[in-house]
Amino acid sequence: MQDSERELLFDEWAEHYDESVHEWSQGFPFEGYEAVLDEIARLAHPEPGLSVLDVGIGTGRLAERFVNAGCEVWGMDFSARMLAKVREKLPQVELVKADLLGHWPLPADRRFDRIVSAYVFHEFDLKSKIRFVSTLADHHLVEDGRMIVGDVSFPSEYVREHASIKWAEHWDTDEFYWAADEAREAFHHAGLKAYYHQVSICGGVYVIEPRGGQV
Repeated sequence: MQDSERELLFDEWAEHYDESVHEWSQGFPFEGYEAVLDEIARLAHPEPGLSVLDVGIGTGRLAERFVNAGCEVWGMDFSARMLAKVREKLPQVELVKADLLGHWPLPADRRFDRIVSAYVFHEFDLKSKIRFVSTLADHHLVEDGRMIVGDVSFPSEYVREHASIKWAEHWDTDEFYWAADEAREAFHHAGLKAYYHQVSICGGVYVIEPRGGQV
């Protein structure tokens, strides 16, 4: 799918994203969606003044948890209509229109205590996932910061393979769902360490830090 087609798809989805996620909250792929968002927020240990970048902010469902905790929140998304939804709901959030596949117009020296993301990275293959996370950690994370990523994910490649059979009717072969065993190994080779927590039958959360940090 071309970038323009992806943007149009998500612009159209923005109008009913919250409703569709609620409707699909039982079974694949959004089983435990709200629990995954809650776990991201819990592992981030939000507090007043903490700076947070939400990558793929969507309609702001995850960002709202950090705003309510008194954090300074920035949000990045490539869909103008998604960003418009956030602007209506959370006007205090600093918004940036950007595509992870392209240029990120963040200030070069802007670093955050936490970088979070929910249900975004399954759009990209493992190599791209690791590259995006490494770039964010190198250029936009404070020295003792951490990234927390929640997404469609399984504990192992074996479980993911069986899930693809079980949910074949709904499995999108153009997306790249996580398997924690292969992801942890890839993060290790990239100089990052990762802790993984399975939250639901098809959703999990990764805490990622540069080697030497405290997960």
